[in-house]
Amino acid sequence: MLHKKISRSFASNLLRLIDGEMLPASAFGNRRQLKQLEEDRAVVRMVTGRNRASIRCADPIALENYLRLHFGITDLETYIKLLDQETRDGEDSLQATTSTKTFRRKGMQGFFIKAFSTQLHVGGRALDALPDGVEYFVHEPAALHVPSSALIVGVENPECFVKIDRLIHRFPQKELVVVMRYHSLSPVEWLKTIENHYLHFGDFDPAGIAIYCNEYLSRLGEERCRFWVPPEIVSLMNAHGRPDLFDRQHQLWPPRIPFKQAELRNLVALITQQGKGFEQEQVLNS
Repeated sequence: MLHKKISRSFASNLLRLIDGEMLPASAFGNRRQLKQLEEDRAVVRMVTGRNRASIRCADPIALENYLRLHFGITDLETYIKLLDQETRDGEDSLQATTSTKTFRRKGMQGFFIKAFSTQLHVGGRALDALPDGVEYFVHEPAALHVPSSALIVGVENPECFVKIDRLIHRFPQKELVVVMRYHSLSPVEWLKTIENHYLHFGDFDPAGIAIYCNEYLSRLGEERCRFWVPPEIVSLMNAHGRPDLFDRQHQLWPPRIPFKQAELRNLVALITQQGKGFEQEQVLNS
């Protein structure tokens, strides 16, 4: 019998997500696997009510690539058929799953971090400045201490994180701590243990807004976090906005979490009006 890295029901639900459906989180029996998919941004959790949430797929191609990388599943439909057939046929197995890797029981926890005009400490020891091309990765966030006066800026894109020095003058204060989560864990759990304000620098598209609303705003509250919107957002959307990003992520729109922040409301209105979105790295050259 084929080694089941994910169950048939779980695989069937993933296939439905790829086809554009939204499913209740309770439909996924393996909560650990679902949580890992969420943390790796392969799927998105949407809060739909008190103690209720739904799961969506913002980018089917990204989810298929994720299944190929982490499960070795190159064809989800074939994988499901093989589970149904309970076959030992090696060639058929290779068509659906070519890897013997099992799903990670525990991913690499932590995030990349860098500071500007402030001092970081890990385990009571100050972090020295690093040469260009080298970044700190904190895998035990509980040991990390940042000054309470620093603004935490969350970056989703690796290129923006590496080149963030081009943009620091555009953020509202000098003392900055920039974090970029690794594949496996959002820094929001660490943010919940400190009192610093959080500024989210994400993609300007439905998936980017969904990540902010569901992973940060819903858990930190509007008093502590905001979504960074550059003043020239309209010209950026006109120059770089892509209808395909909006179309691929339409199931995430409009945001289902209410918010009072004017800049975010204006951004949502702009995305809705133009039916476009663009990724955050476009801001680097603006």
